[in-house]
Amino acid sequence: MTQKEMFGDAKWVAPEESCTGPYIRGSFSAGSVKKAEITICGLGFFELYINGQRVSGDLLVPANSQYERRNLNDFNYPIHDELSYRTYCMRYDVTGCVLTGENTLGVALGCGWYNQNIYKSEGDIHYGRIKLCYKLEVEDEAGSISTFVSDESLKWTRSDVVFNNIYAGEIHDCSLEQKDFAENGFDCSSWKPVELLDPPETEFYIQTCPPDRKIRTCAPVVVKKFADVTVYDIGEAVSGWAVIVPNEDGDVKVRYAEQLFDDYTLSLNPTGGHYRAQKDEFRNAKKGERYAPKFCWHAFRYIEVTNNAAPEYIQVVHSDCPVTSSFDSSNKLLNWLYKTYLRTQLDNMHCGVPSDCPHIERLGYTGDGQLCAEAAMLMLDSKEFYRKWMEDIADSQDIESGHVQHTAPFCGGGGGPAGWGGAIVIVPYMFYRCFGEKEILERYLPNMLKYADYMISRSENGLVWREEDGGWCLGDWCAPFEYKFPNKKIVGKSIIPETYVNTVMFIKQMQMIVEAADILGKPEAAAHLNGVIEKCKRAVTVAYYSPMYGSFAGNVQGASCFAVDAGMGNEKTLKDIVAKYKGTGTFDTGIFATDVLPRILFENGQAQLAFDLITSKEDVSFHNMMVNGATTLWEDWWPQRSLNHPMFGALTRYLFIYLLGIRQPAGSAGFEKVLISPCLVDGLDWASGHITTVKGKIEVSFVKHGSVVDFTVTLDSGIDADFELNGTKTHLKSGKNELSVKISG
Repeated sequence: MTQKEMFGDAKWVAPEESCTGPYIRGSFSAGSVKKAEITICGLGFFELYINGQRVSGDLLVPANSQYERRNLNDFNYPIHDELSYRTYCMRYDVTGCVLTGENTLGVALGCGWYNQNIYKSEGDIHYGRIKLCYKLEVEDEAGSISTFVSDESLKWTRSDVVFNNIYAGEIHDCSLEQKDFAENGFDCSSWKPVELLDPPETEFYIQTCPPDRKIRTCAPVVVKKFADVTVYDIGEAVSGWAVIVPNEDGDVKVRYAEQLFDDYTLSLNPTGGHYRAQKDEFRNAKKGERYAPKFCWHAFRYIEVTNNAAPEYIQVVHSDCPVTSSFDSSNKLLNWLYKTYLRTQLDNMHCGVPSDCPHIERLGYTGDGQLCAEAAMLMLDSKEFYRKWMEDIADSQDIESGHVQHTAPFCGGGGGPAGWGGAIVIVPYMFYRCFGEKEILERYLPNMLKYADYMISRSENGLVWREEDGGWCLGDWCAPFEYKFPNKKIVGKSIIPETYVNTVMFIKQMQMIVEAADILGKPEAAAHLNGVIEKCKRAVTVAYYSPMYGSFAGNVQGASCFAVDAGMGNEKTLKDIVAKYKGTGTFDTGIFATDVLPRILFENGQAQLAFDLITSKEDVSFHNMMVNGATTLWEDWWPQRSLNHPMFGALTRYLFIYLLGIRQPAGSAGFEKVLISPCLVDGLDWASGHITTVKGKIEVSFVKHGSVVDFTVTLDSGIDADFELNGTKTHLKSGKNELSVKISG
């Protein structure tokens, strides 16, 4: 919508530029109230109060987006693209808040992503001054509608939030706190008139993705008390904040971290060092009062609080995407992996964006995001969350060339053409597979085709060589060195060729585009890609295939699995993969191959090897994370940077797809048809779990009794499912199905 369509005659208002945490207040008079509805946008974040009552429990709204046109030359590497822009607004039914007679409307504003101008590691990513616009419509009992809008009559003052930043935290001057600023009768005669600002150059949308909310609380435990501060352990890595209560009047300081040094002091290294320190300060705090930040979140396991206060509890905050799955088994590591991935994913879901990490970058990296999309869609109620993020990806695509940025909404950051840019293909494709909406493929097929054209333009003789001049061109990421050194953990740059990874991933993505066009009955739209696919396959074979071993790129760091995934290679290729990983017994892969390799093994009769890799106890393993106390997944196979990165957790979906066997047959989508076909492996004596699909709940459990396995499959009404094992297929009924199967070996 345009400004006029969304807000009518409302105007954008703001405090003076030096104030980044104001209260803004106005009043209006209503007759009888049959219905009242407000459309409001406060940039960056806002809290709305009517007659002193907080209107909603929504936090950190509106959702982060590519708000409006800005100067892209201020980023750290050149961006010359023409992008698209949108700003989200909230719409609330406030009938219960508006009174007959005089009413007061108050808004607290914070910087959010819109005015993040403190940390510039990716360049200057901020948009502009904080601002507010709203339209309130009140219908009386006779059906007449009165409209009240933001305009120059509003007044503002500084709130207790004297500094706020997404990364750095907040400073509150508690002597300025005015909890009743939005109540009737409050004296605001000393407040200043607002300034009027031009509307953002954007399209406006009502936010439908889940906002951030208070999800749960947990209790901190004292680790060590020092002379001036006390360090507390939450017991798990979370996103949110500490609720602090002073035990005496004075200034209180809080710092957050993921890790401790050996002397129990905070280590800020995994969260970006002192440059990215997460901290809050409450000046002139009053004994017995509760204090917490308003316009940011922190990501941490440990907190440090000055000894004049203590944390009453930890408030966990993230996007409201409830867990809709369960998993339990006889294998401790798999149980840890399921819980740890979910915690990591949820810690990284804020403001409608799946981030790479919730503290250092906090950005919607398209590589990490596309990789974990299906897992999150299967295991969480995240449909509307990803519907929104797909629009962010499309908004971050160059309108002319089809180039897709590495973060969405675009905030700078590095990546590569296929693993990152390919999100414009992979996320809509996975969304269709999970939810069955052809409209999604219809919406994004033009974007997919433009992306394919862009990738072709960056290729030479069938190989993808580059992206934008001066930009990044990664292949796989965070792969360890192929070789082990005695008694040393050596981590280094990926040695798998970037051109190989990007080309073979692009082949797979073109196959998805062709499939999407066929599903829509538009095969001609992508017919030209069939020739490109064959050209790229030939180029990869000539450049990287070894006939002697059947391997691609020497199968370094899982290289051959990418080729098999794209329909390349032969029986010798698979044998080479199997031989290598049976020999090493461990991953040597980066973010993409760690996901692709076990899938290729599961799909080609090597379930035991896939299971053995996932549960390996070697250095490069999830077991290594678990025994080192990780409660969220790490960015690298060793704890040397962020300790809260979901990317390696993409393969958690295979607990459901392969080990429990909840699959969709080829050509099926939206769980219209389900095939229950578990992969039985040594080392897993029993397992149970469920996912909640758009068709209902599917629950599978099994228990081994020697050569007999007892299965229980419970289906919600209307789910069309078959059970298949050892070549025998049985149609399942709604409700509980119990089967016993004799297995050999």
